[in-house]
Amino acid sequence: MTQQKKTKKMTFDSDFIKAKVQRLYDKSAPMLLFETVLFALFGVFMLIKPVGFLSVITIVFAGALMLIGFYRVVSGLVASHEYGGGWQDVLFGLVNIILGVLFFAYPLGSIIGMMYLFVLLFIAYAVNSLVFAINMTRARFGYYVFNLILSIILLVIAVSLLFFPLEGAVIGVVLLAILLLIYAAVDFYMFIEITRLKNKVID
Repeated sequence: MTQQKKTKKMTFDSDFIKAKVQRLYDKSAPMLLFETVLFALFGVFMLIKPVGFLSVITIVFAGALMLIGFYRVVSGLVASHEYGGGWQDVLFGLVNIILGVLFFAYPLGSIIGMMYLFVLLFIAYAVNSLVFAINMTRARFGYYVFNLILSIILLVIAVSLLFFPLEGAVIGVVLLAILLLIYAAVDFYMFIEITRLKNKVID
């Protein structure tokens, strides 16, 4: 291969790499920056105002329930009874509307109510895990000691949430906020690295 061909190949490879890096930057950098700002804002708000965030989520959920309820009522009234719908849809829609109004009028009580539902499911899961761990302990199979300790911890947490549902919801929001802030930091780091790569290869 002559020197001229080698030079052309190197130029082609360099242009190809620059194009790939530029495409990667154009595609990824704006999204990473957007996610950084979005996750950081949500994370800070949730960390500072966990109860306020729960109230906002409850109101949004109430609005969704009401919209679904209105849709089901209207579809039940206009749908032909020969093709389904009818009074079942109207009844289901009215129940959704009533729940939406209750969630909207009593956001704090609705939060506690949802937490009790979650806690009951959590207790059922913890009890099931405890029974499984006891069976494993009797059989001396697997990591039975670890499973037993973990199951007892889950049951203690579930019972604690039963007595302190709002505190449990707040702790959950705080943990989620910390997770969002970690994601924001990771996205910002990736944005810096992609920018450095672009500057190194293209500029």
